Amino acid sequence: MNRYLRLAVILVTGSTLALALGACSKRQNGPPQFPPTAVQTALAVKMDTPVVIGAFGNTKDQVSIDVVPQVSGMLVKTFILDGAIVANGQPLFMIDPSDYAIRVRQADGLVAADHANLELSRLTLERNRPLLAKNMISAETFDTLQTKLDAATAQLQIDEAALDQARLDLSRCTVTSTVSGVCSKRFLDNGNLAMANQTKLTNVRSYDPLFVEFSVSEQYLDILRREMAAGKVRIEITPRGDTNSYAGELVFLDNAVDRQTGTILLRGLVPNPQMKLWSWQFVEVRILAGIARDAVMVPESAVQFGKDGPYAFVVTKDNKAELRLVKPGVRHANLLQIIEGVVPGEKMVVLGQLMLYPGATVMEAAAPAPPGKAPAGKPGEK
Repeated sequence: MNRYLRLAVILVTGSTLALALGACSKRQNGPPQFPPTAVQTALAVKMDTPVVIGAFGNTKDQVSIDVVPQVSGMLVKTFILDGAIVANGQPLFMIDPSDYAIRVRQADGLVAADHANLELSRLTLERNRPLLAKNMISAETFDTLQTKLDAATAQLQIDEAALDQARLDLSRCTVTSTVSGVCSKRFLDNGNLAMANQTKLTNVRSYDPLFVEFSVSEQYLDILRREMAAGKVRIEITPRGDTNSYAGELVFLDNAVDRQTGTILLRGLVPNPQMKLWSWQFVEVRILAGIARDAVMVPESAVQFGKDGPYAFVVTKDNKAELRLVKPGVRHANLLQIIEGVVPGEKMVVLGQLMLYPGATVMEAAAPAPPGKAPAGKPGEK
């Protein structure tokens, strides 16, 4: 029994020692290492890049006028159809001119009577002037005659002004367009009473050229101010659902940044001679704001956005992922300018950032095969 007991003790002791040695060995080797993360990378490059600022906005008529008559009366004629294209000075409507023609004749008669009265007063005064010199009439009597002449002159001026007003009212019976553009529908039919300065007959919008209003982030404020000070800034707009672009220029930069949105309002002017653009269309806008010299450009997919702002992963020389906070700039051809945080020649992670963390080991993943092309295999393998 003693021999078997000693053998059991030796076996137990050996097992314990083996476990202890194994544990020590694991502690010496450290925690298990994760395999490298497969990513795709691209180099940051330095290049001269067109500064193209994208935005969305709306077209807006340059002039919009509600056509309202300046005289009251019955609408007797309409010279246009709904939606007509009209020129500046073109007749649109006619208010019944009968009453206003009568007022012109009345005023004309008063002016004729004033001329006769004025002539009589002048002759009477001239006849009495020699009598005053011979003291055959008093100075008071002569002053009365002079006063009558002055009153007749004043009355003539009053009635001539009334005649001018009557003629003006008569001319206003024909309502004309004060701008070239496109009419809306007509709001009053013939036979209805139109009130002066109240009744809206139609609306005319001027469409050539056309305004475009949009907003951009305040980060572009310095660029836009510099380019507008240097000369004309070109823009291009593309309406929704249209494949054509229309060129114009930037003409207005608002005098303050919107505190709620952090954007600034801009306005462009686009020629529209063929009326292809319409007011309040939704358009994509591209501002061609010069050239960014020696800009550091990376693929747009390299930049991610986190709680601390934009960031990117850079692959170091020992194939480790390094997280960098970056300051992005302008976009061009699926590339994004990096103003701060990256230097030319550094390797940027463009695919696979989801599984990365600072210090992670990375390896280059195989690029996907182009569409329509099967991946390469062994000879004869299908």
